[in-house]
Amino acid sequence: MTAADSAQPAGTIPAAPDATPETAEALFASLLRLRAAGRVSLRLDYSRLTHIDSPVGVEADGNRFAYGILVAAGLAWWFGGWMWAVSIAAFGTLGYFTLGRAYMHKRVKQRVETQALATLGSWRKLWSFGGVTLIETAGNAEWVAPKDNWMALVRKLETNG
Repeated sequence: MTAADSAQPAGTIPAAPDATPETAEALFASLLRLRAAGRVSLRLDYSRLTHIDSPVGVEADGNRFAYGILVAAGLAWWFGGWMWAVSIAAFGTLGYFTLGRAYMHKRVKQRVETQALATLGSWRKLWSFGGVTLIETAGNAEWVAPKDNWMALVRKLETNG
């Protein structure tokens, strides 16, 4: 019996020499690696993520379009009359629901990439809020926030190599 063997309490199973304790930080780092390798992808629910309480939603993204439409319609009314104002407001609203929403979705996606996936704390806030689905690329399995446990997906993919 060696000195290392005697240091182990009786009845315990020795840990593998290269085993590291599983932490949330390690699982988050694994999630980022799995995404970079293309084994996991994100699907975003923009209607949820553009909500005012969303950790990645910013009210100013939508407001700048609304204020722009109001100012343009007001100027059109002042210089051209009510018909011009109604026309500008209608086209502005149409523009908001096409180009404006596409812009807001792009900004939310950027914030998910740069803010929510930057730290474990930010990721946990986003996952708890919802609006995010992790998709296992190979098996097409979905892990929906906050109902499912993203750590379970990472464990599954890490053990299946």
